[in-house]
Amino acid sequence: MNKDSSDFMLMEYERIASAYFGLRDQSNEWFKAYLALIGLPLTVLAAVLKLGDGYISATLDNLPQLVAGLLVLVSLLGFFVTLSVVSMRMEMILYARTINLVRRYFGDQDKELHKYFVLPTSDTKPPFYELWRSMFWQVIMLGFLDSIILTVGIQSLTTFGWALSILIGMFFLLLHLLVYYLSALRREKEWSKHFPDDLSTPNI
Repeated sequence: MNKDSSDFMLMEYERIASAYFGLRDQSNEWFKAYLALIGLPLTVLAAVLKLGDGYISATLDNLPQLVAGLLVLVSLLGFFVTLSVVSMRMEMILYARTINLVRRYFGDQDKELHKYFVLPTSDTKPPFYELWRSMFWQVIMLGFLDSIILTVGIQSLTTFGWALSILIGMFFLLLHLLVYYLSALRREKEWSKHFPDDLSTPNI
């Protein structure tokens, strides 16, 4: 085993692993910031609606324009937060695949190591588009909250009516998912250009 190459790969492993966990923490902070972001207009909305007096459905049709505008603004900011979270997740997956390759390097140097590997050594895992996994549901949740806030805001700011406002909100939710899918698809294509085939037989 080439000592210089092994030392380099170990240093690379440590740097990438550190960067991965740093991005994970940053993503969590962004998510907390998002919850704080939507908390403000929802608190204002609750105060305006005077929760508990039994007239919520009537007042939702005629919110003050300042409150409705705030709801629309927050929904748009929420969309950009989703973009940031998705981008960070793409980078985390890139780092995870790189770590897999480093792990495979040592497995290829010493075949006995393969039987001790539990984590993947495949350069195609994890997938960039994580259908039905945590990131997918996170985008769904962010999009759902953003779409509800946007729907209520548009309903009060315009004369569209509830039906069209809800339709716009549903489109906004689909836009969150579409951006996530297209971002993952682009990353997968970029990865395939560098690694058109799995480099060797992976353990997982």
